[in-house]
Amino acid sequence: MPAAAQPPGRRKGPRFPPATWIAEITTLRDLLPPASPDLSPSAVARWPAHVGATCPRCGAFLVSGHGPHPSPCGPCAAAPPTFDVARSLFDYAGDVRAAIVAAKYAGRPYPVDAVTLRLHETLVGRWRDLIPDGAPPTVVPVPAHPWKYFRRGFNLPALIASRLSRRIGLPFDPLALSRTRGRVPQARLPGNLRHENVEGAFRVPRGREVPTAILLLDDVYTSGATAEACARALKCSGAASIVVVTVARAVP
Repeated sequence: MPAAAQPPGRRKGPRFPPATWIAEITTLRDLLPPASPDLSPSAVARWPAHVGATCPRCGAFLVSGHGPHPSPCGPCAAAPPTFDVARSLFDYAGDVRAAIVAAKYAGRPYPVDAVTLRLHETLVGRWRDLIPDGAPPTVVPVPAHPWKYFRRGFNLPALIASRLSRRIGLPFDPLALSRTRGRVPQARLPGNLRHENVEGAFRVPRGREVPTAILLLDDVYTSGATAEACARALKCSGAASIVVVTVARAVP
């Protein structure tokens, strides 16, 4: 039998399988700028700090418990890192991640003062053992490559480190380390390639005296490759102890 006639003025449009529609919608959504999180001081004060169990050496967020775990995690037990200890304040998720991504990749303001206050409160509170009495460390930010600095107009770890050093009363040395070459951004690489990517990428400028005790500050701890590369360069130039502090930690 012949097919039923279509009502006048109506035509069949192209029919796409559901998967195609979903892919198209996802692509369009990814092209839109991310929603800006609330970065007011009151909002940052509500960001949930990680208070669960951590590796006492690298600061890895563990599954259960509270505070530093009595024994190192598996990777630290097998191959202890060059730095002495690392701690991270927040999970790299939600508004914490959105704020860092918006500042570094979309040129939006970052709540430096509010985040610095949270770090300061933690360093003089439950992290107070990281800074021994009588041996104040020098705050050193993880440097950005010069072309990246000029493209963004700032280095986020340096902004936070500068404020933190003034607030807590510690020396600040933004030139203790330099980045010698720019490779693929760490955020684009899987964990197994990150150590190779930053191998030899940091150095202490020739003739520069390295502080004995260092608080190395970065925005995000992911695989530990950047912290390890920086610590190796600093210890090879005379640093005795290195504490790594990051705003956030990426959790696998």
